[in-house]
Amino acid sequence: MWGLFKFGSMYGWWFFGYIVIMAILGWQLIQDEKTLVVSKLMNMINHGGNIAAVMLGSAKNLLAGALFLFPGIFTDIIGFILLIIPIQDSADINTKNQAQKEKKANKKSDVIEGEFHREDE
Repeated sequence: MWGLFKFGSMYGWWFFGYIVIMAILGWQLIQDEKTLVVSKLMNMINHGGNIAAVMLGSAKNLLAGALFLFPGIFTDIIGFILLIIPIQDSADINTKNQAQKEKKANKKSDVIEGEFHREDE
C-alpha cells in the first residue's frame, strides 16, 4: 500500500492510468481464458493429449489475470512472468510421435491393399 502512495505521488495521473489499464487487461485476460478453456479441453480430449497441461496453462493464465487486477507493480511483474513461462503442449508431442510412427510403418510396407475386378468387353 505504501508503494502505491509513493509511486502515485511521484508519477501522479500517469501511475493511476497505468493501474487502470493493467486492471482492464487483467479482466480481459480472465474473460478470454474462461471462454477458451472448454474448447481447449475438448480439442485435447479429441487429440488424446494431456488434459493436465491444458488445466495448468489455464490456471496459470487466470492467476496472471488476477495478479494484473490487483494494483501494484510487484504483482504486475509476477503476472507477466507467469504469462511468459511456457507450458509444454503434450498434444503436439503426441501428434508428432504418431506421425513419425505412421511414416515408419508406410516405409516398411510394399504391399498395396485393394480389390481387383476384371471386366470383359
